[in-house]
Amino acid sequence: MPTGFELIKQQVETKKLGEELPIVGWFHFPLADPVADDFYAETVNTATAGHWDLIKIMTCGNYMPVAYGADYEFSTNPQKWDGVFHSHPITSAEDAGKLGVLDATNDTLAAEVAVDGRIVDTYKGEKPVLATLFDPLSWVQELSTPMNPDWTLDLMRSNPKALTHALEALQETNDHFLDALIDKGIDGIFMATKFSRSTLITPEEHREFVVPYLEHMAKKLKGRTWFSMLHVHGDEGLYMDDLIDLDYQAFNWECCGTAPNLTSVADMRRKTDKVLITGFDQNHDFYGTPEQVKRRLATRLEDTLAQNDGGALIFGPGCTLPLDVDRSLFSLIYEVVHEAGLR
Repeated sequence: MPTGFELIKQQVETKKLGEELPIVGWFHFPLADPVADDFYAETVNTATAGHWDLIKIMTCGNYMPVAYGADYEFSTNPQKWDGVFHSHPITSAEDAGKLGVLDATNDTLAAEVAVDGRIVDTYKGEKPVLATLFDPLSWVQELSTPMNPDWTLDLMRSNPKALTHALEALQETNDHFLDALIDKGIDGIFMATKFSRSTLITPEEHREFVVPYLEHMAKKLKGRTWFSMLHVHGDEGLYMDDLIDLDYQAFNWECCGTAPNLTSVADMRRKTDKVLITGFDQNHDFYGTPEQVKRRLATRLEDTLAQNDGGALIFGPGCTLPLDVDRSLFSLIYEVVHEAGLR
């Protein structure tokens, strides 16, 4: 039986779906986030239980604010990934305009590099391992008003000079962090952007404050890693045309759900022959009985395959899987693919 590494490598090289369909999932481990050994164990255990062919390292999304000195209290609720901030690194335009650059010896970043390295050592050559990074504009949001874009959007429009300074500092921090991760042997990164949406910013703002930084990261990866995915966060009005030619090997986004103006699998397949990582709706598909969940996933699989038209594909979610359902339901992803004769 081919490994996940082999299945995905074949798709990257041929731009086609082979006889077997790789699958992936990921979700947060709020109770394990503060302890490296626990985080490592959760990563391995969930990948095994889900039969994931790809390891998307599900780092706590607040690691960069903590690296920059945020007073942060990790979540103690297993159904809520984000904890409580008691202070933020950016509280004003002045803070943004003087934000510094961190290197990979920063305690928080070094701890991330170390646990990622353990995961790489566990799966090297068996499953691709992707570390998680965010683009600088998304980091500005997380360093100022996590989960709320309004302050960042106001800064963009009221003091673009201060914002640009922060973006450049965070890009350099990302560069240092990425260099250390590559030294550990990662296969690539999960590069997430939260602002590539017409519901948040204009096309001109997107091309000024998002695209150059994503392009910079893609160039930094080139020749040093072989499989990175660009995660375009959100489900409506995505600026895919601005991103499609960036040198990432895969695209991940929310292709289904109830929002208007969704980007479908067929839309993306018309635009690119790269690997598409998508297929089911993490926000709705895992609620109900196992039989109901399985039927939904089977329908999603059939629809995704039809729209994909034989292109390179990994069956997965558009974002993190829910924390308020029984984890055993995630194994149904593999069951559905297996029963379809694709594993």
